[in-house]
Amino acid sequence: MFSYQLTKLTMTKSALLFLVVALNFITFNSHADNSLTNYIESGKPLSPWKLTVGNAFAWGEPVTEQKGKTQRGNLTVSPSKRYADNDTLIFKWRGRNSKSAWFSNVTLNGRKIDLSSIEDKAALNIELKIHRKPTSIAKIAMRCNWSNKCENDMPLNPLLDQLPTSEWTALVLPLNCFNQNGKFDFANLTDIFAISTQGKMELEIANVNLVSLPAGNKGCKK
Repeated sequence: MFSYQLTKLTMTKSALLFLVVALNFITFNSHADNSLTNYIESGKPLSPWKLTVGNAFAWGEPVTEQKGKTQRGNLTVSPSKRYADNDTLIFKWRGRNSKSAWFSNVTLNGRKIDLSSIEDKAALNIELKIHRKPTSIAKIAMRCNWSNKCENDMPLNPLLDQLPTSEWTALVLPLNCFNQNGKFDFANLTDIFAISTQGKMELEIANVNLVSLPAGNKGCKK
């Protein structure tokens, strides 16, 4: 069993529905292909998924052996320890030269998958520890068809504000929250997430995967 808290947040004219779930969650296991539902495990992207970082100076800088940084070091990635060496990743946005660097982001992609059949049944689970909440606008996005023209995002600030700092927790985002306009193509999902901010922020991430929504919960579906 697992416990959860259901919270509504008002964003402009729409309501963002999300779940804050205890760490003993139920994993969504309806697919035999593990890479369809599991993306980062113990701080390491599962093949074929890969992490890249970027900003206005250079996009798509690879994260190799759990280490990476954007041009001029506005965002750095490094391994850390939860239970064992290198079983988590720390993402640190330094907020330097923000006017020239614009948003620095970390992206997880690597293949095209079809999640259209579970769009209203599953959620993206990010098991994380917040070391520093964002000092400026922060966003999380999903992309389809390898294109920022096929992208929907939501603000991270109100979501992270609901979570504690300096302790492990889970941010669980129903997939259909990324498709409130009905135009996102989950049949051709390519970027599992892209997290960005122009300010300072520090997150430690251990695992990223899909979880099933509790029975009767519709996520952001009206």
